[in-house]
Amino acid sequence: MEGKRGIDIPDEELRAVMDNNLFTCSSDNGQSRLPNCSMVSLTRLAVPHLETTKGAIVNVSSIAAQPHLSKDFYYNISKAAVDQLTTQLAGNLILKGIRVNSVNPGATSTEFVTRHAGEEVKQQLKAAWETPDIIPIGRMGKVEDIAKVILFLADRSQSEFIIGQHIIVDGGSSLLNNLIRMITQ
Repeated sequence: MEGKRGIDIPDEELRAVMDNNLFTCSSDNGQSRLPNCSMVSLTRLAVPHLETTKGAIVNVSSIAAQPHLSKDFYYNISKAAVDQLTTQLAGNLILKGIRVNSVNPGATSTEFVTRHAGEEVKQQLKAAWETPDIIPIGRMGKVEDIAKVILFLADRSQSEFIIGQHIIVDGGSSLLNNLIRMITQ
């Protein structure tokens, strides 16, 4: 895939990204595929219990699912599929008393970034993302920021009337529309 972008990326890469985000899951090293742990499989397995307990499903998507242009768009396509899965499940499972929503994080400092990015890349990301021009709050999200929203959505006493929504948690970065910024400056 080296040097290929957009539509020139092979179909196998799209299949791998879709598998990773919807249909399969793998261990930390990406090698072994674990059975029945995909978003689709886990949902199917959880429905009987969630129906009895009137539980909730909170999928994790990404702001990459939102409409915008990207040269590496297969990831965006897979996250848009997660959002569509959330919407369709919400409409169908609410009839069984199960609420379904998704959380769509923006730039978030995760263990994946910490473990897999080199120090130079980490510093570049920090410098780029921790400015109000990129993220108005002035910092990357923390895992705790995302977890609080997931807990809120999972708690029926706090969020009973929220069904089929995609909650963007991005420190305000999606508010920054380049066209609007260009006109107002």
